[in-house]
Amino acid sequence: MQVVANGEAFELDDGATLDDLLHRMNLGAKWVVVERNGEPVPRKETATTVLADGDRLELVRAVAGGC
Repeated sequence: MQVVANGEAFELDDGATLDDLLHRMNLGAKWVVVERNGEPVPRKETATTVLADGDRLELVRAVAGGC
């Protein structure tokens, strides 16, 4: 199946989860905010969120800092 994350297409096995995609992108769920097809995905659900062909995801990496 194919999903699009931040404008980039990824081929994944059927039944792949959001955690599988994050691992493939070298990202940890703890540091990423995810929107799937326009809806936010709670961090605690990344391991159980099964992706579907054609899903569109936006991932924003959390950054800490300050002055």
